[in-house]
Amino acid sequence: MAAMIVNIVIVALIFGYSGWMIYRHVQKGKQGACAGCDKGKTCPAAAMDSPLSCSSATLGSKR
Repeated sequence: MAAMIVNIVIVALIFGYSGWMIYRHVQKGKQGACAGCDKGKTCPAAAMDSPLSCSSATLGSKR
C-alpha cells in the first residue's frame, strides 16, 4: 500500500513539473524573442545598434 502511494506521489511530481515547464515556455513565448531570452542584456543581438536587434524598429528606420 505504501509503495503505491509513493508511486502516485512520484508520478504527480513528474506531471506537475512538466506542466510548470510548459506554462513557463508559453509565458516566455508571449514575451517575444529577446524578452523571453535568458541571456538578457549580454546578447549582442539585443543591442539597439545591432542589425539583428529585437527592438520594434525596422532596419530601414535605423540610422
